[in-house]
Amino acid sequence: MTNQVQSFEFFATCLPGAERLLADELHGLGVKKVRPLSGGASFFGAPEDALRVCLWSRLAGRVNLTVGRVAARDADALYAGVRELPWETVIADGASIAVRASGTNAELRNTQFVALKVKDAICDRLAETRGARPDVKPQQPDALVEVRLREEKASLSLDLSGRSLTRRAYLGDEAGEEAPSVVSQAATLLAAVGAAELFAEGTTFLDPVDVDSILAREAAEVREDRAPGLLRERWGFTGWTAFPDKAWGDLLDEADERCEARMALLATAPACPDAPRLVASVASVFRADDDAEAVAVRAACVAASREAPAGSRFAFAGFEGMAAKFKEEPTVRLKLGRGRSETTVEVFDRPPRRPSVISVANPAGGADIPVEVNDPAAAQFASRLRKVARERRKWAAREGVACYRLYDADVPEYACAIDLYEGAAEAEGELYAHVAEYAPPKSVDPEQAHARFEDVLALVPVVLGIPPEHVFSKSRLRAKGGGQYRDAGGRRFVTHTSEDGLICEIDLGGYLDTGIFLDHRVTREMVGKMAAGKRFLNLFAYTGVATLHAAAGGAKETTTVDLSQTYLDWAARNLAANGFAFEVVDKPNRRDRTDGGSARGRRGGAANKLVRADVTRWIAEARRRHERYDLIFVDPPTFSNSKAMGRRTWDVQRDHVELLVGVSRLLADGGVAVFSCNLRTFKPDLEELARCGVEWEDITAQTIPHDFERNLRIHKCYLVRRK
Repeated sequence: MTNQVQSFEFFATCLPGAERLLADELHGLGVKKVRPLSGGASFFGAPEDALRVCLWSRLAGRVNLTVGRVAARDADALYAGVRELPWETVIADGASIAVRASGTNAELRNTQFVALKVKDAICDRLAETRGARPDVKPQQPDALVEVRLREEKASLSLDLSGRSLTRRAYLGDEAGEEAPSVVSQAATLLAAVGAAELFAEGTTFLDPVDVDSILAREAAEVREDRAPGLLRERWGFTGWTAFPDKAWGDLLDEADERCEARMALLATAPACPDAPRLVASVASVFRADDDAEAVAVRAACVAASREAPAGSRFAFAGFEGMAAKFKEEPTVRLKLGRGRSETTVEVFDRPPRRPSVISVANPAGGADIPVEVNDPAAAQFASRLRKVARERRKWAAREGVACYRLYDADVPEYACAIDLYEGAAEAEGELYAHVAEYAPPKSVDPEQAHARFEDVLALVPVVLGIPPEHVFSKSRLRAKGGGQYRDAGGRRFVTHTSEDGLICEIDLGGYLDTGIFLDHRVTREMVGKMAAGKRFLNLFAYTGVATLHAAAGGAKETTTVDLSQTYLDWAARNLAANGFAFEVVDKPNRRDRTDGGSARGRRGGAANKLVRADVTRWIAEARRRHERYDLIFVDPPTFSNSKAMGRRTWDVQRDHVELLVGVSRLLADGGVAVFSCNLRTFKPDLEELARCGVEWEDITAQTIPHDFERNLRIHKCYLVRRK
């Protein structure tokens, strides 16, 4: 009589989009009854099958043993169902446990509570069947139980992997949190291109971006036939009652022998420089695709692909626009992941076709520089940018301007704004460019717009003589509500520039706006000249640059009000960088914090207060306190629906009369307010303002800087007085 091997149900997770590749991989490992599902694949087999998957799978993130499915309409039903499961046949005697929960329903809305109920049920069951409760060890337990809620059902499983299988041994403990995600993308790319078969046939590998990248190391393991779990020290299946210790030892021995055999074969294989090559790269998970550095990296990948020997293949993850570079559709295209880790894998069988190349004058002198572009018409953009940059730099040097606009959709097909920032403080001598793409109209093909913007980013560093890593790009995408822009920026890049000798912090990477509105340069200079001996109030203060001008101009005192704590902290850093002491006030007449040791400034002698508040509410409270100011600067957003405002919204066209009436009531005798806004269609309600005793003078033409003269509607500016 033969012993029948017990079959278990398992589930292997993977990146969304890679489920069929995972199913193929499991079949290749000898697993039967494989079924691809959303986010992974289920399979049935013996314990040895699950251990083989843990050891050899390159695509799986985790391998779980399915324990059971129970009703979970409420806490009592969940507890009862979990306690009925045969945990004594799942969790090894003496193993410590932990429970991890995900998902909620109408009655079970807290995952920590769900995990606690499941832990209690398991412990009670084991106490009943074994006479002792297991130890609970939240960190690195011997047996990790997962519970997933979906509607009124709960699925329970035992994690056989321990930590994620994509946390490869070669990563080391110093690898960042994004590394396993990159491993998943790299492994999926290699599977999609059939790397194992290619390497077995003698194909070599090249990552043109980084020869020691995660992809390169993953490719080396595939080429060496090294099991990805071979050097892993800790597993989750050791806390499983069915863990076959001897079979695991045999699997490790087999993996060692396979790797040694392949390494011996590779050591004796003759070098062949003309061997086909797999040219591949995985873009950084957290790098914006449309920045000058990314464009340069993509260009390097294309150049390496062109130089590859005949018969080579090409695969890329996270590089948009590669089909346009290869000038053909990929043979394989896979969309992977969700959210921040979402990416696309593309595989090409033929090298890129020859590109369009334009010559750009070398800003340092010497021979022209060839630049690959998607459209030869980009030469017109390059010529215009070179011409305006030459004129604008001379003007800036003559006027002492350190940050200014170079280009503003001068060539309509290349619709973007390009600003130049000279570094200050620790960044003295550096030069940065900020490129903001305007959202194309619906009449423009999005792919064509993308290709043009890619050409812009390829040309800007060459024309301006700036390193690609100092060119930052954003996309202006109109959000719902019509007034705020949705930021398409990436990682923060904080540095400093200057305005009229004042040091200003800027963030070129993290926000759509950098921290200083360049079109208000003349307005801020005017405020500084008007501020001597005055009590100055800055409303909707943003990063407080107008306050810097007022303080430097000799204001008697300054008060800076904004609802955003982020921007108020930014304003504080700007004041500190210029030697101005300040105090943060959270309630009237109460000092919350003082920087510089005194309410009196280290520079200029002014008292500088920073107040976090909803501006419209603060104005009403200041009126009740009978506060008065000699000079007020008001630069509200066009539209705001900030959560901090509650259910209210702000619309400058709708709300400007109420705002300015309140501002006028804070003016001292002879005081004046400077009101500015960027709504191009703004029309002041002069009749209602006059009825409320507000005088109005349009000074817009006097406040448009030279570098914004192409766009005279960039902002509106007025002087406001009380009759």
